[in-house]
Amino acid sequence: MKKRDVIIVGGGASGICCAINLKRANKNLSVTVLEQNDKILKKLLKTGNGKCNIGNENITKDRYHNFDFFKENIPSFDIKKYFLDMGILLKKDEIGRLYPYCESASNVVDILRNEADRLKVEVITEFTVTDIKKTKLNYEIYGKENYQTNVLVLACGSIAQSHTNGYELARNLNHTVTDLKAGLTPIKVKEDVKSLQGIRIKCRAIANDFARDGEILFKENGISGILSLELSRYVSNNDKIVLDLVPNVDEKYIENFIENKAKSQRYDRDSCLLIALSGMLPKMLSLLIIKKSKNIEEIVKNIKNLTLTVDSLYGFNNSQIVVGGVDIKDIYSTFESKINNNLFIIGEMLDVDGDCGGYNLYFAWLSAYICSNSIIKENFTKS
Repeated sequence: MKKRDVIIVGGGASGICCAINLKRANKNLSVTVLEQNDKILKKLLKTGNGKCNIGNENITKDRYHNFDFFKENIPSFDIKKYFLDMGILLKKDEIGRLYPYCESASNVVDILRNEADRLKVEVITEFTVTDIKKTKLNYEIYGKENYQTNVLVLACGSIAQSHTNGYELARNLNHTVTDLKAGLTPIKVKEDVKSLQGIRIKCRAIANDFARDGEILFKENGISGILSLELSRYVSNNDKIVLDLVPNVDEKYIENFIENKAKSQRYDRDSCLLIALSGMLPKMLSLLIIKKSKNIEEIVKNIKNLTLTVDSLYGFNNSQIVVGGVDIKDIYSTFESKINNNLFIIGEMLDVDGDCGGYNLYFAWLSAYICSNSIIKENFTKS
C-alpha cells in the first residue's frame, strides 16, 4: 500500500488548486490527486461558454445558498492576486464577472496543469476510488492501486454533467448527503414555444419569490439562458413563470405606441400589428403574441405578462450545478469534517451553491484555498 502525505480524490477546479496550494506551501509534501477521468479539469473547459468565468467581484449573501458557511473567510482570499501569481491576468465585465484576459478556458486549464506539474503534484487519471476505510491513524484508499494517507480531501465534484461516486464515499464515512436537485438548468414548459427556438430576449422573469432581469433563450420545448438558469431554483412542476418582455416601459405607453404605428399602415390587421411590434420584439415572438391576442389590449397584456407553465426541469446532464450535497452541518469553516479528523470536503460536493456568473467556481477556489491553508497549519507547519 503506497503512502502519501495527502490524497485528494478529484482533479477538478477545487482538487487541483488544493494540491497546488499545498505544494506551494511545502514543496516536500507528497500530494497525490486521483482523478476518474482521462484528464483533469475537464469541466473547467466548459465554463463561461469556453471563456472561463473564473469568479465574480460581487460576492454577497443573496447570491448563494448557505452563504454563512464560508463568508468569514472571504476577506482572506484575493482571487485576482491568487491567479496573477499563477500567470493569469483577470478582467471584469460590466456586471462584475471575472474572466482571464485571454478569454480561453483551455489556456487556464493548461496553466493550472503546468503549475501542478512544475510543483511535482502526482496526478493519476482513470482512477476510480472504489472504497475508503478509516483506521485509527489514517485513511486507506482502494482502486486500481491502494493508498494510505493521514490527510484525505474529497473534491469529487457533483453529478452535474458528470459522473461521481463522491456522495457514496462521503456517506460511507458517516456524512449526510441532502436531497439532490438539478440546479442552474433549463426549464421545460407546457406551452408550444417551438417557433421561438433560438430567440434571445432581455426581459424580466417573475415566479414565486423570484423577480429578476436578464436574458432568456428559447429552446424547442422550454427556456434557457442565464435568467432561466437562475430561475430554475425557485420553480417546480406546474408553477407559472411570467415574462415582462419590455420591462421599465408601462402598459399605457406600449398601447399608444402600437395603436399609433398600426393605424398608419395600409395592410390587414395582423400585418399592421406585426409592423407595429417589429421595433419592440423579435418577429417570431411578435407573431406568437398576435396569435394569442384578440385585440391591442391583450397584446399589451401578453407583452408585459407572457405566462409560461413549468412542465419540468431539465436533468443533471444539462445542469451547471447540483442543489444539495454533503450537509454543511457536519463541516467546520476550515472544510474539515466534524465526524472524521483530517478528512476535508470541498467544492461542488458540499451543499453550497450560487447563481450564474462565476459564483460557484469562486467557491471552488475559495474552499481549496481555505482547506489547504488549514491542512498546512494543522499537520505540516514544522515539516
